[in-house]
Amino acid sequence: MSTYSSYKKGDWSAVCDSCGMVFLASKLRKRWDGLMVCSKDFEVRHPQDFVRAKVDIQAVRWTRPESTDVFIGGSGPFSIAGYAIAGTMIAGNTTNPGLVPEGTFTV
Repeated sequence: MSTYSSYKKGDWSAVCDSCGMVFLASKLRKRWDGLMVCSKDFEVRHPQDFVRAKVDIQAVRWTRPESTDVFIGGSGPFSIAGYAIAGTMIAGNTTNPGLVPEGTFTV
């Protein structure tokens, strides 16, 4: 810490909060973050600090109650794996094994 040996009536010595040097209190300025700093360490607040985002409403506009699930069991050729249309079979269902083509399904 250095000493500042200048005299000015009604002024006093003060330390810069950023660099730690001693200045007359009248030479220090209050920075945006509340620190008292010398002219070398003074900086204005960045303009991006004042940018505010648009409010994002995250609630849905309308809703429906969840419907009850309906399960349809099969007992024909559509319920046997390898013999049905994709997405309609129930794996392991052997309710009608007579309709199974040979070589595509084993029990």
